[in-house]
Amino acid sequence: MKDDRDKLLGALQKSGMVELCESADGSASPDAAASAQKLMQSKKLLSEMAPYTPKKKPFEQPAEVGISEFEKPCDGGECGKMQSLLDALNEASQEYAKDKELYKTLIPWENLTVTPAALDGTYSSVQTGTVPLHSLEAFRQSLTDGDRALDVVSTSESTAYCVLIALKGESRITAESAFEAVTLPALDGTVKENTDRLEKRISRLAGEIEEKKAQLSSLASQTNEPAMCYEQDNAQYLRDTAPVIATMETVVVEGWTPADKLENVEKTVAKVIDVYAMSSRDPEEGESAPTLTENNRIVSQYEGITSMFDPPAYGGFDPNAVMAPWYWIIFGLMMGDFGYGLMMVLGCLLLKKIMKPKGNTLKLVNVILYSSVTTMICGILFGSYFGETWHPILFSPFEDPMKMLILTLVVGALHIITGMITKMVLLIKDGKVWDALFDELSWIFIIVGAGCLFVSGLSTVGMILAGVGAATVLLTAGRHKKGVFGKISGGLLGLYGITSYLSDILSYSRILALSLATGVIGMVMNLLAGMLQGFESPVLAVVGFIFSLAIYVVGHVFNLALGLLSAYVHDCRLQYIEFYNKFYDGGGKLFKPFALNTKYISLKDDGGNNNV
Repeated sequence: MKDDRDKLLGALQKSGMVELCESADGSASPDAAASAQKLMQSKKLLSEMAPYTPKKKPFEQPAEVGISEFEKPCDGGECGKMQSLLDALNEASQEYAKDKELYKTLIPWENLTVTPAALDGTYSSVQTGTVPLHSLEAFRQSLTDGDRALDVVSTSESTAYCVLIALKGESRITAESAFEAVTLPALDGTVKENTDRLEKRISRLAGEIEEKKAQLSSLASQTNEPAMCYEQDNAQYLRDTAPVIATMETVVVEGWTPADKLENVEKTVAKVIDVYAMSSRDPEEGESAPTLTENNRIVSQYEGITSMFDPPAYGGFDPNAVMAPWYWIIFGLMMGDFGYGLMMVLGCLLLKKIMKPKGNTLKLVNVILYSSVTTMICGILFGSYFGETWHPILFSPFEDPMKMLILTLVVGALHIITGMITKMVLLIKDGKVWDALFDELSWIFIIVGAGCLFVSGLSTVGMILAGVGAATVLLTAGRHKKGVFGKISGGLLGLYGITSYLSDILSYSRILALSLATGVIGMVMNLLAGMLQGFESPVLAVVGFIFSLAIYVVGHVFNLALGLLSAYVHDCRLQYIEFYNKFYDGGGKLFKPFALNTKYISLKDDGGNNNV
């Protein structure tokens, strides 16, 4: 029923299990305009209180508020006090600025012994104005004797403040002269009396302003009510503007929910309203349903990487389980240093302990934490410890860069082959077995065969595999084209695709580049620090040792940050360009439920979220 609209939307919003559907027939609540106005006021109060709100400490998290407490209406008492103080502060600040400007205007004329209103006489015309100091004498000499008199009231570094007296009816000063007329405000009393009054008033207003600022700062440190009111008003505004279809007496809410949450959704509705009708169905063919991926605890941390590229379509293939192991391995190869891997572990654990990240930020921290394992493993295999080489198990990339290059190309080939195998599986599931064999397996034979040609004892096997694969591509790549010529040209063009695969594999040489860059910068930091150690003088030795420690810490932290950024970006690039284009289509939109998404507070379930 219409009267239950807010209860229904409130329950769905608190549960966070339904994504509301936009509808051409949907309409906002009659209270939407009032909600928008109230939200605007809350937002304005938050903005105006920002200068008086205590600055957040590093890594400080938003205040935690229980669901049951959040549902209590905000009485706005403290907000009212703040608004009153802000209004009074604004009024005092305007008066202060106005008086300050008037004081600034009057202060050069303090020596006038008559009131500004009494300057004009019966037989004379009195005009106040300014003359550039360097032109004062020339201007004085330009005045006709007896016609005018010039009195200098005061001077500044560059300006003379003057009173020009002339008989009424005499010629006026021309526009080309150095004199610039100034009209003084009409005031009671002399200028000096007014400036004295203004000084006292400005001093009093300055005290009032500081007092009100102190009161606002005190209030802001004692209560979080403005943030709470804003979040409540924002939640209400979202409910009032939700796309709900209204009939004469009822409202209709349409949305998507995960199939396994359907029963919980109905329980949520039944707890807040008595009269309702609820129906559900599966997405129809061609309908754009949102995507909600479900992976295990580890793989789910990598979902954000795929979502940044293109979320999987509803009913499509979720590539995260295939991509995650490779992202983990390649990240470790790019960093490739045991010391930096250890720093990654400690840094991530500290961030999780202090900052308590959530959502995608938490997933990113976990990705780096997981990658620290492969970073340390690769560091031991390559003998890299903070840029120094020590007993490598395999080889040192610095001493044998060609071996590292070969390793990265092998990793690249295996990565690409994994994508092709994934494509084969998808094609076979769709019943396209021949497409899987002709378009994917043939190229796997070519890539594996080409690699075997460079391995002693496997060259014959390599030639056979590459030959079979090339013949398959040549004979089948043009199978969908008409005519003999079309099929032959299609086969030749298909075989030309070897250049694309070759360039894809060569892209993995960036692993070598990043690994060497991280190691070289670390080695340079060690060299710089070492230059400050070993002085014969005890004093210099101590000072040098202290500075060397600073270089170690700052240098390696900087190198780690730079290495993490580079590894993250380039690892993503290899997944997006070289890997996903072999099998992944994407084209989906993520499931975004109607929920309480707060900005200034952090909600926690204190037992008040009974609708879930």
